[in-house]
Amino acid sequence: MTEQEAYDRLTDFIQDYIYEKKWEHLNSMQIEAVEKVLIRRKNLLFTAGTAMGKTEAALMPAITHICECPSDSVGILYISPLKALINDQFERIEEMLAGTQVQITRWHQDAAVSKKERLLFCPGGILQTTPESLEAMLCRCPQRVRTLFSDLRYVIIDELHYFMGNLRGLQLLAILERIQRIVQVIPVRLGLSATISDTKGALAYLSAGSGREAEAIGYRDERRQYFVSVTATRLKKVDYPDTYCKKIFEQSLGKRALLFTNSRRECEILISHIRRMAIKAGQPDCYYIHHGSISKGIREDTERCMKESEGPVLTGTTLTLELGIDIGDLDEVIQASQPMQISSMVQRVGRSGRKTLTSCISFHLRHYEASDGILENLDLSLVRTIAMIELYFREKHLEQVKVPRCPLNLLVHEVLAVICEKGCLQPPHLAETVLELSVFQGISQEDLRLVLRTMIQKDFLKVYEDGAVGLSDTGEKICCSMGFYAVFEADETFSVYWNNNTIGTVDRAYKTDERFFLAGKTWTVLGCDLKHKRIDVEPGKEKADIHFNGKGSLQTDRRTMEKIHRILTEDDEYSYLDEEAAGVLREVRSLARVFQLDELLVKEPGTKNLLLFPVLGTDTIRTLFYLWRSGGISCEKVLLRGLLYGIRVFAMDESALKSKVRQILASGCRVDCAFLLKKERAEGKYFDMLPGELKFKELCQDVLDLKGAAAFMKKFDGG
Repeated sequence: MTEQEAYDRLTDFIQDYIYEKKWEHLNSMQIEAVEKVLIRRKNLLFTAGTAMGKTEAALMPAITHICECPSDSVGILYISPLKALINDQFERIEEMLAGTQVQITRWHQDAAVSKKERLLFCPGGILQTTPESLEAMLCRCPQRVRTLFSDLRYVIIDELHYFMGNLRGLQLLAILERIQRIVQVIPVRLGLSATISDTKGALAYLSAGSGREAEAIGYRDERRQYFVSVTATRLKKVDYPDTYCKKIFEQSLGKRALLFTNSRRECEILISHIRRMAIKAGQPDCYYIHHGSISKGIREDTERCMKESEGPVLTGTTLTLELGIDIGDLDEVIQASQPMQISSMVQRVGRSGRKTLTSCISFHLRHYEASDGILENLDLSLVRTIAMIELYFREKHLEQVKVPRCPLNLLVHEVLAVICEKGCLQPPHLAETVLELSVFQGISQEDLRLVLRTMIQKDFLKVYEDGAVGLSDTGEKICCSMGFYAVFEADETFSVYWNNNTIGTVDRAYKTDERFFLAGKTWTVLGCDLKHKRIDVEPGKEKADIHFNGKGSLQTDRRTMEKIHRILTEDDEYSYLDEEAAGVLREVRSLARVFQLDELLVKEPGTKNLLLFPVLGTDTIRTLFYLWRSGGISCEKVLLRGLLYGIRVFAMDESALKSKVRQILASGCRVDCAFLLKKERAEGKYFDMLPGELKFKELCQDVLDLKGAAAFMKKFDGG
């Protein structure tokens, strides 16, 4: 299909939209999508960078179809991970539909009830929602599902990578299959993502339970250029010294920029310090905060300011602005601290240079000096950052997503959800309803029996005289709570108010006259209402701090670890490092030689211990540790300031260690259940209520890398 043929195939008002937006042409992905959506009806995965037209590629032919062959219900179900992203996309899609009879409706907790009621009265068009809102609809009013989706043609999953590899993504697949069962319709699925490394795995995820073939189409604009710079600041007594904050302040001066941080606390501290510097220097206050603990109103004001303001602006954020919310064109993205994942780094750099096709990202790292000779104090954050930069910008490497195979605590949620939806069920019918969901292919009938038995014992479920299983009073209470529909755990929070206006939330109570940062400003507590979880504040002037629950896990894949190893052992120079960062790299390489990080197995100086540096991914090293401890090897994990780099083996020589490894291999690589359960837990809020044997099974399947660890041990023993 040529570009002109694709354009002519689209409905008239979309052609008008393209003309009014002054598009020079349709890109190859958009042309291909017209043919494959309208003619072949395949599931499609759209892979392209940020602002490369994925949304339009999926929507334009799908809208054309429901205009040419009107649906008797909602024709397009658009699923997004964030309400804020829904609101942003709503405006873009509404503009495309202007002057037509095609309606678009938002369906989430903050959306207008009147618009939802109008859709129920006259179903049609496009429905935008989240997995949690769909779950609530299925549990509370399953009849609405039949009304809304009886003739559903398309399901569009935005930010597909965001859903893959976690329980929320598996919950979404289960919900889509439950909807298919109710309406007896299998819609075409269209997935959108800017960061997919394993296309085969992504296609399998997208099509799970649909029975449709799937293929990927993508687009890469070869004209896009990337400018990367890295600075490093040596730390002494203070974690966020003025010298570090000043670098970010000067880097962002006069620019429209985002400052990405790895935690809400870091975001608050940096913006507060930088704002103070700006005001002292006579610069305008153009500094904002955007993260999950800031109130919806303040976040929306920030988004509007970023989008509409023509002057300089710097917004500190976490992952809430990592996804595709439209905040206008940016001059630069600034990353404070090392990136957590390459895929996250790519999402972030894509936020800049949308119009100019020149993306700029600067990394500002804080380096902890390790001059005390203690291995664990060696800071490899600069080396890890260089590794990630090299892997993506030179080799286009992204981490593979590991999709959970044994989500047993999700099974608890789905049992509750299905019974809530259908009422009490006989055990065989319940087993058929739940276990036939594609996400539970790795779960057996016996697993389900154990889960049901535990849920009955813990009073989540009850058994009626005829043997049917239903919700107990406790189960009813759980399913009726607003927090039930999400499979992730939510922190207990306190709402913060100033003059009855919501500022945001904090994760603990504060006493009167205490101070904390929030929304980039200092607040003094006027009073705390523990019953209603409310804190009233007034602006404060003195310095403060804040702590939030939760901590991002520093997961590193094998390819990144191999690159870290090479950077440490080679003498390559990197032009994007500033003078101080280049000096830090030389120092770290020198220390790495002292600690013999280039060796697989070394004797720790002054001890009878051995140090193993296996150059493996985080999951595999962790698994080795559990296997060795379970096999009688006294050892501990070696973490270099949060980076799992190796294992320390106590009071053992190489010959004895290899003998033990052979025994572990011969015994079938068994992990001690009690020790593992003491140290690890899987994602999901129902994990702790599972019986021990099922917790152990889920951890072995989805947290550990037994295959990779066994492969390493065979090579280690043979070497």
